[in-house]
Amino acid sequence: KTNAPYFMDMILEGFDSALDFYGTLNLNKGWILISGELKHGWENKPPLKVSIATKFETEQLNWSHYCFTSLEETEGIDPIEVQFLSLTSPTFKKLPQKIFEFRNLKELSIIQNSENWMEEKLPLQEIQEQFGDLNQLTQFHLNGASLKNLPESIGELKNLKNLSLNNCLLTHIPSGIWKLPKLEYLYLQNNRLESIPEQIELPELKVLTVSENLLKTLPESLADQPQLKTLELEGNPWEFLPEAYNAIEKINLSIEDKQRLLNFDYLGADGKGVTVWNEAIFLSKKDPELRTQIESVIQDHHLEKHSKALMHLIKKAIGFDHVKPENYTEVGNHRFGGMPDLPLSMPYPRFGDNWRDGKGDYVYEFIAQINCEAIAHLQDYLPKTGVLFFFLETIHNLYEVENQPVKVIYVPTFSELETGKRFHFTEEDYFEMLGTGYQGFQANAKKMNSAPSFYASYPNNYLFKHDAEGLEEDEQLLEALYDSFEVPLNELNPFDHAINAHAFTQHESPELQASLDLKGNPEDWMILLTVKSRGDMQWGDAGDLFFVIHKSDLAKADFSNVFVTMESS
Repeated sequence: KTNAPYFMDMILEGFDSALDFYGTLNLNKGWILISGELKHGWENKPPLKVSIATKFETEQLNWSHYCFTSLEETEGIDPIEVQFLSLTSPTFKKLPQKIFEFRNLKELSIIQNSENWMEEKLPLQEIQEQFGDLNQLTQFHLNGASLKNLPESIGELKNLKNLSLNNCLLTHIPSGIWKLPKLEYLYLQNNRLESIPEQIELPELKVLTVSENLLKTLPESLADQPQLKTLELEGNPWEFLPEAYNAIEKINLSIEDKQRLLNFDYLGADGKGVTVWNEAIFLSKKDPELRTQIESVIQDHHLEKHSKALMHLIKKAIGFDHVKPENYTEVGNHRFGGMPDLPLSMPYPRFGDNWRDGKGDYVYEFIAQINCEAIAHLQDYLPKTGVLFFFLETIHNLYEVENQPVKVIYVPTFSELETGKRFHFTEEDYFEMLGTGYQGFQANAKKMNSAPSFYASYPNNYLFKHDAEGLEEDEQLLEALYDSFEVPLNELNPFDHAINAHAFTQHESPELQASLDLKGNPEDWMILLTVKSRGDMQWGDAGDLFFVIHKSDLAKADFSNVFVTMESS
């Protein structure tokens, strides 16, 4: 049995591997006793009843990695052997005395399993002072208990590294918890905390979650913890945060709270501040050809009343369509996938530590190259010459690494470019790639309108500023605009990939995500490149990949601080 509860593999010659086992396994006086049924999980066929008994010397079992999923399972086991215990939806009101016999317990989980988890609570109301005697604990997870207070003795658990007390009724956290020497992760989400002690000494703390509480401020000492990287603060009635919190790498708050409570100015990729840019070049309303398309859709669907607001929302985008597979007869052309035409003097970008013999690091996945000169007549926000190259470590690093797993390289001239046909990599050169790179396609470019999606208008209300300010209040209109405006306008120019196009998103837009992560107003960021799932590029469940840049950095032609994210179902 693994330490993920309830899964058992039974491998015996002659059994159909497509059959799943449902039943029980018992250890009893030197015997393994299996009783249950074998059946197809997806076919309506009669089950095969099975009963198996085999001799087994249970005294030789090593329980050091076994996760017990009930107290009944521990019957007959020497209590000092129990190191992992996970209890789901128990009915006790205080911890059973038996738990305190497990002196070597390393991990304890008590989890509520209910569809109505926000309202239903476990009956557990008390954790005894004896809890502090479990001094080998490194992880304690308690979720969904009717618990208002914790014993002071929990501060004696000096080996705790991970403490999770979510979705309870806690109004107070013992001061000892805020001085645990090895604590790295502390989760206190969805409780009733109104304050946190001023004196905090958590030298190893990396992540703190206090979302959905009643906190109005935090002590300055918390921000001074040397290893603290991430704070989850959403859903509190914040009134003030000390200046020291501006130094925390990642603070998860609403955009409104960040702008109100923190220094949220973007300082530029170079740290020297932002430069002035012309906002009009990103919009369609100053382009006669694109404006005519918008006006036509507005008239056809009788939206003249909202013409000014809608016109303000339309972006002047560049769309790209796959033309044919890349044959490398041309250098520096628009290309998606394949290999890049980097200058001979520029090494192919690499990252990380490759564990394979003879492979010191990994190569980036090449995503695209854009010929800026070829589209200079279609827009005014990109450089007028040269080529932009887009690289990605792997989509699985989008949310798992501290630094952005992306590299965008701008080469201002064509004179040094050399065909990408010279690059040859294998699967072992990549962090994660099924093959030797993505299939390459040549692409054509076109100027086009891009209308926003109002599907997630609530979290993306930054869209409704200036001329579009009145739209936010009319929910019925926003819903109707999908059929009467968004689809008719966007279907005029379908595309495979795009620059400066609006994104469809179910939550925060890519621009808002970049703002929350790297600071600055969301409307000051733009999608430098949208790469849709085409060919063998498949982002998650056929989603979209977005490279996002601040408009000031774009004006400076500084591509060293590009943000990357993905939208997928």
